[in-house]
Amino acid sequence: MRAAFASRFDDAEPLAALTVGERPEPTPPADDWVTVRVRATSLNHHDLWSLRGVGLTEAQLPMILGCDAVGDDPEGRPVVVYPVVVTPGDPRGVSILSEHFPGTLAERVAVPRSNLVPLPDGMAATDAACLPTAWLTAWRMLTTKGRVADADSVLVQGAGGGVATAAVALAVAMGKRVYATSRDAVKRDRISALGATALEPGARLPERVDVVIETVARPPSTTR
Repeated sequence: MRAAFASRFDDAEPLAALTVGERPEPTPPADDWVTVRVRATSLNHHDLWSLRGVGLTEAQLPMILGCDAVGDDPEGRPVVVYPVVVTPGDPRGVSILSEHFPGTLAERVAVPRSNLVPLPDGMAATDAACLPTAWLTAWRMLTTKGRVADADSVLVQGAGGGVATAAVALAVAMGKRVYATSRDAVKRDRISALGATALEPGARLPERVDVVIETVARPPSTTR
């Protein structure tokens, strides 16, 4: 089957480590796993980290990339693939697709059946494929870690990436006053269109905010 995969690591030019070509058909590792025919998938910064060698070892190559997908289950029903998989032996107890198990940038992907969620009626596959990693991360940051239910205002630092954009959209939908920073004027315009007050980094906020979402931080280590 056709797939996009990390064939080596390149920290300086990660896309140079990307290969598009043929890979073996997925083999479900357990009885409760099924094969999904992929209709749409999305990109995450996680894919670049993988190409740089973050979270992978040479022994795991080649590794099919991609965390999220929408596809058809074995019965032909449209489903959204949840990317977090219970992984014995991983110190976290779980992993995300494309870490220990092949990812979604392929014609087909094997996943636990319990990871399949029916595609909501009226939602395009291309839209739903963007939701699991970025939007669920943003949701948990806001509602669990940030306790946004008790907040009136939110600051999203470095808006423009997938998680930050999702955090802005979700916080606005929750009725919060949302401020977002970006060095890029085009990104500030896009964030403003979502309903946030866009600011340059270092600008003074008009109020003390209740929740701060930070997704930039320091670049991850490439030590393997």
